[in-house]
Amino acid sequence: MYALQLTAIRVVFFLIRCLPVRACGALGAGLGRVFYRIDKKHQKTSLDNLTLIYPEKEANWHAHIARESFAELGRTLFELPHVFLRSRSFLLSRVTIKGEAAFREAMAQQKGVFLMASHHSNWELGGLMISLLNYDSSIIHSPLRQPALEAFLSACRCRFGAQLHARKEGLRWMPKALRQGRCAAIMIDQHQVNGMSVPFLGQDAMTTTLPAAFVYKYGTPIYSVILHRHAHEFRFCLEFKEIDAPPEGDDKALSAHALMSNVNAYFSKEIYARPELWLWSHRRWRDV
Repeated sequence: MYALQLTAIRVVFFLIRCLPVRACGALGAGLGRVFYRIDKKHQKTSLDNLTLIYPEKEANWHAHIARESFAELGRTLFELPHVFLRSRSFLLSRVTIKGEAAFREAMAQQKGVFLMASHHSNWELGGLMISLLNYDSSIIHSPLRQPALEAFLSACRCRFGAQLHARKEGLRWMPKALRQGRCAAIMIDQHQVNGMSVPFLGQDAMTTTLPAAFVYKYGTPIYSVILHRHAHEFRFCLEFKEIDAPPEGDDKALSAHALMSNVNAYFSKEIYARPELWLWSHRRWRDV
């Protein structure tokens, strides 16, 4: 059964890959808007989140942004066969890079780098671009419950040399990876049960504080990376930006809070600029 499922997944990806990438994006966006009407659970989550963050906006605006967020998710999913199966040269031709010089210098220091990302635009392409640009990267991820799909996606995500580490593995691998000069990529916009309450889009949200110990003890740089989509096209700008680390105080918890507040503030600014590109359908604020 596993082998049959894996074969079916490969066939589906190959068939979608045969379509022009523009057609894949348009088809995915259309289906995303349809699912916005059907998937009442995630529709409600999206609208609740948007109402929380934008209480001054009208209901029609909330509905429009939620619907377009579903469209962006559909667009992203139907672009995946191109992201995961097309050549390095094709992908590089569709992405311009901003702020890479400073990031390259940080990686050259051999202290490792924390690379913070979010579910913004085509985040799978954003994650793949790090290893595609020949940087050694280790990515923390949450495995899917479908073994065949998880195996296929993991192989695709690692095809340019990235390493994946499931959350359940723990973090024993991380100090060694950072000492080897690798960057550790973490999604900043996921609810963290053991995290700290830090403002995100103006509302407190449980946020990881994992980078703080390494930033203050070892001087590990911390960077954000975000993928900006040009209109609705399969063309992007990947932007690296260093996150300022406030001086460490006597209270380690306050220092960690200040650092992660800076991280969240950067991503909040980018989401405010184009809210339709962010994944509003997941429960970032668990009390909503």
